[in-house]
Amino acid sequence: MSSPQIRRILIVALLLFAGVWLVLATTGPASEVSGRQLAMQMLAPAVGDDRAAAEAEPAGVVAPVAVSLADVPPGVYDPNNQYDRWQRGEIDLDEHEGIVSEAELAALQEAALRLPPGNVQRVEALTSLMPGASFDSLDYLECCGGGGNVPPDPELAVGPNHVVAVVNVAFEMYDKNGNTLVPPTTFQSFMGFNANCQGVFDPNALYDEQSGRFIMAVDADGSYYCVAVSQTGDPTGAWNVYAFPTGSSTNFFDYPHAGVGNAAIYMGGNIFQCSIVSCTFKEARVWAFDKAAMYAASPAAYVSRALALSEDTPQPLNLHGWNQGTWPASGPHYFFTETNYNGATYTVLAWSDPFGANSFTTVGTVDLVTVTGVTAGMPVDAPQATSTAKVQANDFRPQDFEYRNSYAWSAQTIACNPGGGTVDCIRWAQIDPATAAVVNAGVYASNGEYRFFGDLAVNHCDDMAVGYTKSSTSIYPSVWYTGREHTDPAGTLQAEAQLKAGEVYYTAFDGAPHRWGDYTEMTIAPDGVTFWYLGEYSKNTGTTTGRWGTTIGSFSYPNCTAGTPEPTPTATTPPPSNTMHVGDLDGVGTPSGRKWNATVTITVHDQNDNPLAGATVSGNWSGGASGSSTCTTNSSGQCSVTKTNIQQSKPSATFTVTSVVKSSYTYNPAGNHDPDGDSNGTVIVVYRP
Repeated sequence: MSSPQIRRILIVALLLFAGVWLVLATTGPASEVSGRQLAMQMLAPAVGDDRAAAEAEPAGVVAPVAVSLADVPPGVYDPNNQYDRWQRGEIDLDEHEGIVSEAELAALQEAALRLPPGNVQRVEALTSLMPGASFDSLDYLECCGGGGNVPPDPELAVGPNHVVAVVNVAFEMYDKNGNTLVPPTTFQSFMGFNANCQGVFDPNALYDEQSGRFIMAVDADGSYYCVAVSQTGDPTGAWNVYAFPTGSSTNFFDYPHAGVGNAAIYMGGNIFQCSIVSCTFKEARVWAFDKAAMYAASPAAYVSRALALSEDTPQPLNLHGWNQGTWPASGPHYFFTETNYNGATYTVLAWSDPFGANSFTTVGTVDLVTVTGVTAGMPVDAPQATSTAKVQANDFRPQDFEYRNSYAWSAQTIACNPGGGTVDCIRWAQIDPATAAVVNAGVYASNGEYRFFGDLAVNHCDDMAVGYTKSSTSIYPSVWYTGREHTDPAGTLQAEAQLKAGEVYYTAFDGAPHRWGDYTEMTIAPDGVTFWYLGEYSKNTGTTTGRWGTTIGSFSYPNCTAGTPEPTPTATTPPPSNTMHVGDLDGVGTPSGRKWNATVTITVHDQNDNPLAGATVSGNWSGGASGSSTCTTNSSGQCSVTKTNIQQSKPSATFTVTSVVKSSYTYNPAGNHDPDGDSNGTVIVVYRP
């Protein structure tokens, strides 16, 4: 979450008063945890029960805006940066923001302080992760062109030759030696070329190994998800910027996370129903965006599905392994959701053919408390050296869902008790997404040390690395990492190592306990060997309004090699795709009482003038009618739209085809034609009968 959300109170209706009473009335930590989890399971809908099934699922087509980074000056001052808006009194930083209410959060954290000792699994052998390049990245002074924003929410994407780092609300690009190629640039100055991309926050960054493209995306004022895709494999060049509708004046869209799939870029987020004075949780939702169309700079289709009320914060699977030949060729795309908001249960969902059959199913639910044997609690505020002010560790939502060699991996922050009292801990899991079976999992913790915002990645040898922030009464918030080789004992990680030490106690203008963020980012380069991490630490920025900094480090395991040189994507444009066009438009007017109806039949052909089924045609009415209509072609390549109840005073109505969408096809309006000559293939006039 970030600045636009602070002006809204996020009060969630997931947990009723009975759940809070069970938390507060318990006599012991163990029974409290099990009792509360049972109560929440009873109150929640059945997994897979889609409360919005009766509602129309949002879908449509969005056209891009081309932007060249050469036209975007770096370091542009953003007058709507969070710090300036706070000084102007436009936002209230004391307002509570979260998935549950402030009272429920306090009850969950109080219960977490009474957790029983757990079977925390950890080994003390030296880590075998070998460090590589390391360099500082964006900090508080660089996020807003001279303004300020907290927290940073860092993510990064890594290609064959480039590293792209993003924070709230700016980005910077480097070569792999840490040399800056694009200086700190605000998302507002970049995304703002698209008029719908205003009030940006919560950035995402991805690299599509299959297509050799970079992706940067941001939430735009809770109403749009703005996705920029690089036009080539060089992120310092030109981009296509899309603004996909995700919210509205009453439905506030929040916490987006994206993943690369075969046919689409997938995203999941939370929706809150907002009034003038408050917001309540409405549903979690997932989206699919047609990546082939986006890479071709064509109008791109999007579709969306609502999840059950028991689910929140969906994380889409993010595919890796193209250069190693282990990228999945087919099958559904998977999502990982937090279930019943209890720190224990998570659900795997599957989405097949979103632009066609659009089948959505529940694979199964996992219980990571049972699997690991470690009771999980709500993360607690973490202490830091030389200050009584604490930093927030957020909650136990999943941080990622990374694909490698047929498995999906995820990490979460939980509160646990390694024997000396409650601390924040890193939990990780390897899951078979096709069956929702947990293959391996563990919890990493030690007495008196707080670890939070862990994020992981996996190499092609099935070795894992995880990075995180660590803080305690004796150290400032610092960047650390650890991992495991695939031959290590089940459930264990190796000893940790420090990437960047905190420099000063953390403080910021938001007040204590200070927001530290929602996530950090570990990823793997397309060579399948080199890990890259963008972590967050407390930095002496010379100010007390914001003391966060980020740093980038790379790592690898000496026992895992690429085998063959990493193939650098050479294509600067997407491979040739099938095209389609309108092959015929026919219109007819029919009487309807004292009014009349206009019907247009559209025929869609492929590049060989063969009828094309499953193409969605959209168009606008004008002349004697208004509005829009959509239809999908049948096996004969035809579909029809009808405008009803046209006034007799209107002698004609005009229908204009605005888009034709089908996965793996590109609409070529220049090819539109009509063999009988009653239209030009794009516009047809229908006359009153």
